Amino acid sequence: MIINLWVFLTAAVAFTALFLIIVASNTNKKKLKELEIEALKIERDNLDAVVEEAVKKVVIDLSSRIEVLEAIVTDKKYDLNEEITNLK
Repeated sequence: MIINLWVFLTAAVAFTALFLIIVASNTNKKKLKELEIEALKIERDNLDAVVEEAVKKVVIDLSSRIEVLEAIVTDKKYDLNEEITNLK
Protein backbone atom coordinates (compact mmCIF):
# COMPACT_ATOMS: atom_id res chain seq x y z
CA MET A 1 0.00 0.00 0.00
CA ILE A 2 2.84 2.41 0.84
CA ILE A 3 4.48 1.76 -2.52
CA ASN A 4 1.27 2.55 -4.37
CA LEU A 5 0.92 5.80 -2.42
CA TRP A 6 4.49 6.85 -3.33
CA VAL A 7 3.89 5.95 -6.97
CA PHE A 8 0.69 8.00 -6.97
CA LEU A 9 2.39 11.00 -5.30
CA THR A 10 5.33 10.81 -7.73
CA ALA A 11 3.00 10.64 -10.72
CA ALA A 12 0.90 13.50 -9.34
CA VAL A 13 3.98 15.70 -8.84
CA ALA A 14 5.27 14.82 -12.33
CA PHE A 15 1.94 15.62 -13.98
CA THR A 16 1.59 18.84 -11.98
CA ALA A 17 5.09 19.94 -13.01
CA LEU A 18 4.34 19.06 -16.65
CA PHE A 19 1.06 20.95 -16.48
CA LEU A 20 2.77 24.03 -15.03
CA ILE A 21 5.46 23.89 -17.72
CA ILE A 22 2.79 23.72 -20.45
CA VAL A 23 0.83 26.62 -18.91
CA ALA A 24 4.00 28.74 -18.63
CA SER A 25 4.95 27.93 -22.22
CA ASN A 26 1.51 28.88 -23.53
CA THR A 27 1.55 32.10 -21.51
CA ASN A 28 4.94 33.03 -22.96
CA LYS A 29 3.76 32.23 -26.49
CA LYS A 30 0.72 34.43 -25.97
CA LYS A 31 2.88 37.31 -24.71
CA LEU A 32 5.22 36.92 -27.70
CA LYS A 33 2.29 37.04 -30.11
CA GLU A 34 0.98 40.17 -28.38
CA LEU A 35 4.42 41.79 -28.73
CA GLU A 36 4.53 40.82 -32.42
CA ILE A 37 1.09 42.31 -32.95
CA GLU A 38 2.13 45.53 -31.20
CA ALA A 39 5.28 45.73 -33.35
CA LEU A 40 3.19 45.24 -36.51
CA LYS A 41 0.79 47.99 -35.40
CA ILE A 42 3.70 50.37 -34.85
CA GLU A 43 5.15 49.45 -38.26
CA ARG A 44 1.75 50.01 -39.89
CA ASP A 45 1.43 53.40 -38.21
CA ASN A 46 4.89 54.35 -39.46
CA LEU A 47 4.01 53.26 -42.99
CA ASP A 48 0.75 55.20 -42.81
CA ALA A 49 2.70 58.31 -41.82
CA VAL A 50 5.15 57.83 -44.70
CA VAL A 51 2.32 57.35 -47.20
CA GLU A 52 0.43 60.35 -45.84
CA GLU A 53 3.55 62.52 -46.15
CA ALA A 54 4.14 61.34 -49.74
CA VAL A 55 0.52 62.05 -50.70
CA LYS A 56 0.71 65.48 -49.09
CA LYS A 57 3.87 66.25 -51.08
CA VAL A 58 2.24 65.19 -54.35
CA VAL A 59 -0.89 67.24 -53.61
CA ILE A 60 1.21 70.33 -52.85
CA ASP A 61 3.21 69.81 -56.05
CA LEU A 62 0.07 69.38 -58.15
CA SER A 63 -1.57 72.38 -56.51
CA SER A 64 1.38 74.59 -57.40
CA ARG A 65 1.30 73.32 -60.98
CA ILE A 66 -2.41 74.06 -61.21
CA GLU A 67 -1.79 77.58 -59.92
CA VAL A 68 0.81 78.13 -62.64
CA LEU A 69 -1.56 76.82 -65.31
CA GLU A 70 -4.38 79.02 -64.01
CA ALA A 71 -2.06 82.03 -64.13
CA ILE A 72 -1.14 81.24 -67.72
CA VAL A 73 -4.71 80.71 -68.86
CA THR A 74 -6.05 83.82 -67.14
CA ASP A 75 -3.22 86.01 -68.43
CA LYS A 76 -4.30 88.63 -70.95
CA LYS A 77 -1.39 87.79 -73.22
CA TYR A 78 -2.72 84.25 -73.49
CA ASP A 79 -6.08 85.60 -74.63
CA LEU A 80 -4.34 87.79 -77.21
CA ASN A 81 -2.30 84.86 -78.53
CA GLU A 82 -5.47 82.79 -78.71
CA GLU A 83 -7.26 85.49 -80.71
CA ILE A 84 -4.30 85.80 -83.09
CA THR A 85 -4.27 82.04 -83.57
CA ASN A 86 -8.01 82.04 -84.29
CA LEU A 87 -7.58 84.77 -86.92
CA LYS A 88 -5.03 82.74 -88.87
